[in-house]
Amino acid sequence: MKKAITMLLFILIAVTCASAQSGVNSENQCAPNSEQRNVAVYFEVPEFIETGLIDGSMERVGGVIRYSDNQQTIAWLRRGGQMGQVAESAAGLLEHVTRLSNSRHLALGQLLASVTPVLHISMAGFSLVEHIAGIRAHEAELERIFDRVSEEFQRDRTVKLLAALAVAETIVYSTNEDYKIGAASQALFALTEARGQLLWDLDELLSAEINSANDHLAMQYQVLAMKVCAMSARLHLEIADDENASIGLSKCVMEQARFVKDFVRKWLGSPAIYFHGSVSDEYLDRYLDIEGWLRGKRDVLPEIAREYRHHFWDDDAIKRLYTQIWGQRQLANPPFYSWAIPYAEALIENYQRLQGFELELKSMCLPRFAEWEAYDGESIARHDGYVMLVEDSRWSSG
Repeated sequence: MKKAITMLLFILIAVTCASAQSGVNSENQCAPNSEQRNVAVYFEVPEFIETGLIDGSMERVGGVIRYSDNQQTIAWLRRGGQMGQVAESAAGLLEHVTRLSNSRHLALGQLLASVTPVLHISMAGFSLVEHIAGIRAHEAELERIFDRVSEEFQRDRTVKLLAALAVAETIVYSTNEDYKIGAASQALFALTEARGQLLWDLDELLSAEINSANDHLAMQYQVLAMKVCAMSARLHLEIADDENASIGLSKCVMEQARFVKDFVRKWLGSPAIYFHGSVSDEYLDRYLDIEGWLRGKRDVLPEIAREYRHHFWDDDAIKRLYTQIWGQRQLANPPFYSWAIPYAEALIENYQRLQGFELELKSMCLPRFAEWEAYDGESIARHDGYVMLVEDSRWSSG
């Protein structure tokens, strides 16, 4: 009986996927089931994906590669089994894909180093324990950097968050399914409260004055809020509640989009700044890449030139480049954008990883997340680095 029900599920999924191929959209990207799909494992970027990322017909969203026009997912990045043992594994395929896509001017490690904690590259392949450990380390770093122990509001949030992590950790080692469901509900409630307080903090920081301390704090809070969202989804997945995991991630992606865009625009300031003679070509190019992400376009220079050309001659538009020394105006050294642009790049990368989690769950199209997590797990576990799963039927029909 169980086998019959399972086969029926596979047939229903296959029918759904067949209809999706004729009308793919971002809300329904169901891939063929595990018995019919042909997913190849690549340890280097396949040539057709490299070409697609360069010419813009494909795009990377966190750990997902998809077509730019119809938003159809065709590949997923996964971490190899030995990543925690060999430091050099952080480079390789992931670094290559990143350079080919939106972060062309800096290697991923350089981009994120000393800027902010990061989300994992994919939802599958990272255990609940790893999500818990990541949030604990993030919270400890916040306490160290900003010394917020005396602030009652933040302390209350921290207590709730750490309590939620402690409860979540018991789920990993429990074999009692009823207990796991009850503990997950308790942890999810506390995580929701903590996320609400983080969003309140972010609204406060959006209205605060611009400086590297406030903006660094905003960066930390925002990424922590994303981690809490990912953690909540991972808890749902742990108790086989895949549907609510996907629904919750979609809500978080929409929720975070406003904060990411608002903070990035605030940090960057007027486009006229980046056309000043003191700004290097590298920072101008990186600025244009960020504007391209904000506007959803690859070539934004003509649009910016038309939109802001009057400001290029306005002295007030570039005042953030200057400081007063002995009563005289001089170019600031270092300029504000030397930290603002890396913050923006790192925040966008983290947001896209959150988006990637959502796309990953929507496109896995297996009855349970546990099956997707273990998909071709043996070859991945043997590989020391990142790998790419490519759905052959998707790229060949794209």
